[in-house]
Parts: sequence; C-alpha cells; structure tokens
Amino acid sequence: MRERETSTRARRPRGPARLAVIDFDVASLAQPIVVSSLVEVAGRSDRARIALNGKNVGDLTLDFIAGNSLRAGHELSRRQAEDVVEAVGWTIVLDKALDLLAVRARSARDLRLRLRRAGADEAAITWAIDRLTVQGFVDDSAYARQVARAKVVSGGVSRRKVVTMLRRRGIGAEVSEEAIDATLQEVDLDEEGAAMEAARKRLRALASLEPAKRRQRLYAYLARRGYESDVVRRVLAEVLR
Repeated sequence: MRERETSTRARRPRGPARLAVIDFDVASLAQPIVVSSLVEVAGRSDRARIALNGKNVGDLTLDFIAGNSLRAGHELSRRQAEDVVEAVGWTIVLDKALDLLAVRARSARDLRLRLRRAGADEAAITWAIDRLTVQGFVDDSAYARQVARAKVVSGGVSRRKVVTMLRRRGIGAEVSEEAIDATLQEVDLDEEGAAMEAARKRLRALASLEPAKRRQRLYAYLARRGYESDVVRRVLAEVLR
C-alpha cells in the first residue's frame, strides 16, 4: 500500500508544464545565414515556422515577421539570426500564456507566476502579458468582476473576503471594490442581501438538525465567509424565525 501511494504522488503533476527549450545554436551556422523556409503553421494563421540554412528554428508571430521583413531567401546577419531565435523563445512563452488563459481567466499576476514556474524568462513574460493585455486577453478588471460574481452570488462570500481573495491574486483594492459594487448592482443585492441568499441556500443542508445546532452551524458558515457579526445576527433573525 505504501508503494502504491508513493507511486501515485510521484505521478501527480505539480504546476504548469515546463516550457520547451530551443536547441538552436546560431554560432554553428555557416555564412551566409539564409531564411530557407517560412511557412504558415497548420491550424494557426497567426504563426509561421522559420528555418535558417535548412534547420528548423520554431514559430514566430506574424508581426515580428513583418517588422523584420523576413521572407524565404532573405539573408540575415548573425545578430539578426540571434534575434529570430530569441523571438521564437518569446513566442513559446506567449503560446503558453494563451494555453493557460484557455483553461480560465487569470489576473496578470497569476499569469506571471505560472509562466515563471514554467521556466519563462522575465523579459519574455512581461512582453507576453503586455501584448495580451493590449489584445484584451488579460484584463484584471474583467477578471475581478468574474471572481466577484462567482463568490458573491454562487459562493455567498462577503465583500471583505472577496477583496482579500482578489488582493492575494494580485488585484488592487480599488479594482476589487469596483468589481464587487458592479456585481451587487447587476444582481440587485447588497451585502446583507448576499448573506441572506447564502444563508437560505445553506439551510437546506441543515434542515435535519435541531434548532440550536442549526443556528450555531449557520452562524459559523456565514462568519467563515467574512460577514460582520451584526449582519449575521440580522440574517439569522430573518431566516430562522
């Protein structure tokens, strides 16, 4: 049994998968260095795969290609070839960020931490996040509203606890407060109304308990979600009468 448990723990993935390492040495290329091929990546109209002197380097963004006037047959200096290799590495980081965002929305801080754990270079991380922010893929305000709605409406969590949660995820206090205000207005709830909704939902699971125990459990449930004691008392007086 011990061996089986150890084996299971060993197979469990920890954090994001490590980024692919580019195994390409520009110094090994003979002069002249030529773009031997530049072809669209299958299924990715925004990426092209580049090869130098017949050796595959990797994928590039179309704006890098356009900005550097790259084309098949184009001769590069050694420095330009090094820039191409660096750009391929940054594109790997960008695509990793997009993969992470495809799973769920993330704050810029959360995305930075995950890319760092995957082994990305800080400069590449900053470039990727800045690019995705401009394109609207990373939006801390939208992310905060999404989290606030999920926690206030579905999770029955208080304003104070949502702010704390968002701050831990790298969202500023002002953005957090605005997100919660917007959420409460959208669903026509105030802090006490949100606590009331949470209490009524929780009561279904406590229906079999005797009154004193039910009150104790419900009080603890709301307190854990960050509601102030006076709010909790008013809610209990309403839902348990």
